Amino acid sequence: MPDMKPLRDVSHDGPGAGLERASMIRGHDPKVRAVACRHRDGPEPGHEGELCRAARNGARGHGKDMAKSKYLVIYEWLSGQIRNKVYQPGDKIPNENELAAMFGVHRMTVRQAIDKLVNDHMLVRKRSKGTFLLSEKSPVLTRSLESITTYYDDIASAGLEPHYKTIAAGIEFADAGVAEQLNIAVTQPVLFLYRLMLASGVPLVLERSILPTDLVPGLLEKKLDTVLYKILHEDYGMRLLHSRQELGAVMPTENERKYLKIGDSCPCIWVESVVYNDEGRAVEFSRALHRGDKYRFRCAIGGYVYDKDGKAGQTPLAGRLVDPGGTGGTDSAGR
Repeated sequence: MPDMKPLRDVSHDGPGAGLERASMIRGHDPKVRAVACRHRDGPEPGHEGELCRAARNGARGHGKDMAKSKYLVIYEWLSGQIRNKVYQPGDKIPNENELAAMFGVHRMTVRQAIDKLVNDHMLVRKRSKGTFLLSEKSPVLTRSLESITTYYDDIASAGLEPHYKTIAAGIEFADAGVAEQLNIAVTQPVLFLYRLMLASGVPLVLERSILPTDLVPGLLEKKLDTVLYKILHEDYGMRLLHSRQELGAVMPTENERKYLKIGDSCPCIWVESVVYNDEGRAVEFSRALHRGDKYRFRCAIGGYVYDKDGKAGQTPLAGRLVDPGGTGGTDSAGR
């Protein structure tokens, strides 16, 4: 069967262009803007000279390091100011021009240092306002494998600002692999979403979701830069009952690195997931690529299962399974 004709032309010249054989109806390239803003508040009154002296002393103290990697010296100095609680979460830090004057370097050198702290999720840029301290340490996002969760939950739990960005969306025919995962016929139409998940402007997850079109009529007309499961629940009355997930490590492709803003040496964690509704039907098959430097995964594991003959995989011996959370336990029959 031939591919479906495009529903609408999409300008898609950025990373990943040409990857989709689908009939795209939306698409745009991810862009991350670095905004240089004036420091309105400045240092605490009376400490301006002290702040400049500290910066100058830090610069002199690093000598050869300044010649090698000036931005790292500024990065370390700012990190030290944060560790010593000179700045508190929510405080505005000096702007690029002020830091450049303090250290006697070009503003672009300062921007490199600030970019590194932004990528560490310690600083956040706010358009037309400035750069602010977000966290005293670089948070690590945690994804639970114990229940169906969303990236919004992961990012919000880390104290960051969640944001979804739709790269492309459209309809295509299911190939053999997708058909097997969703338990549908090969070449049945499916809807795909290719989206980027960001935390306070930093891209963390690149995900491709595929859903049977008969379950989500009109989905492409809805606002897609939001939590997909919320749409499925509120607009389609779906109850998502359980999921099956597999994960592993992989080195991302060049296009994936461009979307995630990572270097050649940063590995990623891939997660394939199938989500089922309360009727037992597969409603979504997804493959997500997580930045390995920013994500970890958590799950609860039961006790070692064996019988008196030492055969693994049998019913556990009589006794109680203790809940470390203190909510009690269950016996070997699950009571």
